[in-house]
Amino acid sequence: MHASVLKYFIEVAQCGSVRKASERLYVAASAVNRQIHKLEDELGVELFDRMPNGLRLNPAGERLLKHAQETLHQFQVMRTELDALKGERTGHVKVAAMDSFFEELLPSAVEEFLQIFPAVTYTITSTQPMEVAQMVMAGQADVGLTFLGRLPGGVRAMNVAHLPIGIVMPPGHPLASFDTVSLKECAKYPFLRSSSHPVISAASSPEFASFWDDMEPAATCNSTPLLKRLIMGGKGISCFSKIAFIEELKRGELLWRPFELEALNGMKVGIVVPTQRVLPHVTQNFVGRMARRLTQLEAIAATL
Repeated sequence: MHASVLKYFIEVAQCGSVRKASERLYVAASAVNRQIHKLEDELGVELFDRMPNGLRLNPAGERLLKHAQETLHQFQVMRTELDALKGERTGHVKVAAMDSFFEELLPSAVEEFLQIFPAVTYTITSTQPMEVAQMVMAGQADVGLTFLGRLPGGVRAMNVAHLPIGIVMPPGHPLASFDTVSLKECAKYPFLRSSSHPVISAASSPEFASFWDDMEPAATCNSTPLLKRLIMGGKGISCFSKIAFIEELKRGELLWRPFELEALNGMKVGIVVPTQRVLPHVTQNFVGRMARRLTQLEAIAATL
């Protein structure tokens, strides 16, 4: 089964770049490049035209791309049928997460998981950060992704990552000249609020909770993609962890600055699971894959 090398080839073909494909795959660029060259050697033909600005499929590559996509699709269909015959590798995964995790971590984790467990079904709910742990504790979700503060009894945090909230702004914004940003400085500019409720509790930072409640926002919107558009359009600044803006920060389309408040800079995100019930095997496997993604994103965010 050549699922891995075909997946690498498809990603490079779609990205037009080994480097971009490696970032999407979370695999070293050298490993992706090595597999592409090995594939070309085995087939005895080059699959890409090497251009100054990237890679472009040649006729042989276009033919292989069609074959690879059809092969992987049929492979997934076959695995689903085999799983149904065996009664294995099935199940239902329930996830509750704050909206930031829907930008990169959850889509990539689900996409990867579909390759291994195509028969699994999902319920994935976007909710406010402070509601995630409550949903896990109540059994409405098997696993949660959220900022970590004082957790209620019945849940525990695992795979913690240092990804604090900060101020997101367009390039050239006056706050871009600051190394750290105070709440007083933030109050001088139009603010885009992701919720009417503070993203962290007053117990964690009463100063931030007061700032959040007292502001007159330019807009309140619980859609991260729409808030991104508004920020890039110069309509205001907003408050997020880097995890929701990895690609935009990489491309320099947006900037991120930490707050001056120590309570905010020390914030962490993590995966929340129940302590009183054992998760099904398939859910534990999904949690493990999300944990690896979270670790990878933390490392990427540290460089931005």
